[in-house]
Amino acid sequence: MNLISGSRSILFTFLVLLLGYQTKADNDTFPTDFDGANVNIGERLFLETRFSEYFFAHSGGDVNATVPGDPTVATLKTTSKPVLGPFAGQAMNCRQCHLVDEKGYGDFGDHTLGNRTYADFTRRSPVPPRDDGLTQTTRNSMPLVDALLPRNVPLFLHHDGQFASAHDLIIGTLTGRTYGWKPDEYATAVHHIANVIRDDDGVGYLALMARDSRFAIELPGETAYANVFSGFNSYQGNFLFDPRTLTSDLISPQFWLDMRPGAATDEQILDTVATLIEKYLRNLALSQATNGVDFVGNGTPIFNGSPFDVFLIKNNLPQLPDTNETSAEYAQRLLKLVSQLPHPQYVIDPADGEFTTHKQTFRFGPRELQGLEIFLRNKDSESNKPNSNVGNCATCHSLPAFTDFVFHNTGVAQEEYDAIHGSGSFKKLEVPDFATRQANYDAYLPPTPQHPFATGIFETPPVKTQLGATDLGLWNVYANPDFPAPQAGIEQILPRLLRLPTPQIANARVSGDQTGGTDTRSFTILGTNGAPGGTYYVMASTDPLLPMTNWVIIATNTFDQQGHGSVSIPLSDMTQTFFRLSIQLPGPAEVLPQMLARFKTPTVRDLGHSNPYLHTGRMNSFEAVARFYQTFSKKARQGAVRNGDPELSNIVLNDSAIVPLAAFLRSLNEDYTD
Repeated sequence: MNLISGSRSILFTFLVLLLGYQTKADNDTFPTDFDGANVNIGERLFLETRFSEYFFAHSGGDVNATVPGDPTVATLKTTSKPVLGPFAGQAMNCRQCHLVDEKGYGDFGDHTLGNRTYADFTRRSPVPPRDDGLTQTTRNSMPLVDALLPRNVPLFLHHDGQFASAHDLIIGTLTGRTYGWKPDEYATAVHHIANVIRDDDGVGYLALMARDSRFAIELPGETAYANVFSGFNSYQGNFLFDPRTLTSDLISPQFWLDMRPGAATDEQILDTVATLIEKYLRNLALSQATNGVDFVGNGTPIFNGSPFDVFLIKNNLPQLPDTNETSAEYAQRLLKLVSQLPHPQYVIDPADGEFTTHKQTFRFGPRELQGLEIFLRNKDSESNKPNSNVGNCATCHSLPAFTDFVFHNTGVAQEEYDAIHGSGSFKKLEVPDFATRQANYDAYLPPTPQHPFATGIFETPPVKTQLGATDLGLWNVYANPDFPAPQAGIEQILPRLLRLPTPQIANARVSGDQTGGTDTRSFTILGTNGAPGGTYYVMASTDPLLPMTNWVIIATNTFDQQGHGSVSIPLSDMTQTFFRLSIQLPGPAEVLPQMLARFKTPTVRDLGHSNPYLHTGRMNSFEAVARFYQTFSKKARQGAVRNGDPELSNIVLNDSAIVPLAAFLRSLNEDYTD
């Protein structure tokens, strides 16, 4: 690589690059892979350990200092014993809790514990100790692979839906308790992170050697973050280097910042850090057909990496719902098709595939097929027979992603609390009503920068010594003024969570006339499928793609006892062209108790790379999870599950279901590595 200098150098200006200019070199063009560079630098930031509070406290203000290793990352906790941590001698980073192949198989693994889909090996992840007594995360680390798949509901991230965008989640993590920062240290965290970017010398292990020198170029120090974030700008209109040498480090021009002293603000730098990490996270996906989701997250996932997927392909079975077919309808259609296969083509031939990151056979045979049928079967399935095992699993683990991306209470929080405090304790737990909760934020809700000294008692894993501490999931987020971002999305899915019928426009017509100079015409909308006696709104918009918050209420009415209703609006008053019906939702005081102990549905794809299971991490195997649902579905039918999801009682499993269900879940495993 040659530094560009003097009159004989070829100068590549920002303007030329932004216009998409391509120059010839060795009779070939050199396209600059901005998307690839964004992902590459996003991973480098994901691995960066200097953003942590521990590094800040031990570096003496020198962002390039060598500090003693944080004991929190010296060992990696597992469900059996601690092992040497992949970042021993360093400090906290994102990968510490979201591992991939560091302890598994591949070019960067040590072939000990196995691969991960960006999860770890423990029930709850350790956090750096401070003076607040916290030593672990609230919940088991969620896998990040496929976390940002397209969906037909708003985006919710974390088990409780606290974040409504990947960008917000990344900032919340980098400046939050996982990295050692307390809520009242937010401003300090932001300034420190920005200084790491400003003052990085580009000669540390991460820049030069990590991941097989993935983040380095030939001249040591020249991939300092300031150079990367500025687009390698010499601030004289030229690149510091020939752009052909920067393919993996030259991020998209729209993300470039002026990195001269006093130019880019702390917030601008942090925003770019989060943007680049998000680009990286969107690149984490299980195997798909090439006509599935594209590089930036558009499209429909067409999975093809697991034995289950290969079984569908070999038998010419549909891998996706048809147009206008719901996931529930698709699941029942698939159940009917597989139950009627005269000669199933099983996945048992080694030519069908093999695993290199799982210690199991690449297989989908009769036992897996039996488990699939149990998984898909619900109480209304056509194939039901007396004493059939009814998994009802696809109701929440909707195919093909195997998640509906929303929130349910299946008794997981209750199981943990009762295991510690005694059977029935969770049902007796005193939980404040909405007015009480809102009047005393610090007593009940999680700590935030706005309320740094809140107790978070209902976002705390239960322990024997603290009666009342538990994790209520979505209850902590719903109508919480410190979490404004997810509220619109929660409102949008509330009818689904509350199992309210979705009103439909059955018909619409214009009546009246325009004679004698008087316009008596009116537009009448006839509604159906409403909740008897329920209030509904007629919403209008000039653009059907606008979010619901931008639609205008033009009329209000009440459904009759048959769930029907009608509204007539003078045609002369009509300014919009698109209409829909929306029900009047109950107020927060009525809704809040129904949010108790709800958690987001995880995918069950490639579960073998994310054990232990449930948000509590209390189940070590697929069989243990199946037995948990066997037990708690019985409790639900007895009315013994506090705020239990109604679908929980529709699960009916006897002992004969456990082995085939576990076999089917294993057939959803696939090889995943970085």
